[in-house]
Amino acid sequence: MPILRFLGLWGVSLVLGAGVPEPNLGSLEYRVKIRMQGDPVAIETRFALVPTPVVSTANRVKKARMGAWRLEAQQPRNAGFSQALVLAQVERMLYFSGPTEQTVRQNLVVRFGDKACRVWTTTVPKGVPAYAYLAEVAPGLLALSYFSGSFTAGDMASLEIQLEDFHLRPGVAPSEDGTVLLRSLHRLTTTSASGSGDGAVQVVE
Repeated sequence: MPILRFLGLWGVSLVLGAGVPEPNLGSLEYRVKIRMQGDPVAIETRFALVPTPVVSTANRVKKARMGAWRLEAQQPRNAGFSQALVLAQVERMLYFSGPTEQTVRQNLVVRFGDKACRVWTTTVPKGVPAYAYLAEVAPGLLALSYFSGSFTAGDMASLEIQLEDFHLRPGVAPSEDGTVLLRSLHRLTTTSASGSGDGAVQVVE
């Protein structure tokens, strides 16, 4: 019957599609230092942010979504901490998207090997003792370059994230949830531990 033949072909296409490897769009290599509330010693580790491709659809009406990302752990051998816990905290403080009205282009560059990237900053809400810098890793695509913050409430006591290197291939797209850092900053309502006036990002040349 035609309907059975269609279902059979559809099932075969699913099996074949499942074996297609995901395109390699490169990665961004990060170092992170995090101290949880109540812990006297900070955890130091590394991870990679791996962009995933744009999801295409056969529906001509529905537009293709932007890509996403996944985080790959690089946990040291015999580490006495959970890398999954660290990545869960870190993921909400990342940025991999285009510019927004909350990002400001600076007349500065940062170098990663032979790659010179324009520096952008994000607006940090008043009372949040944090600094966030972004690097233009591809035309119109910003990624977190450096984040530093200390907090008196929540799970984290302090957090530092540093982009060490990146290799991105043509076709990489902003993540659909790439501006999560901005939302996370606005959720932080702790008072400034450093007595900073307005909590805005400061850029030092």
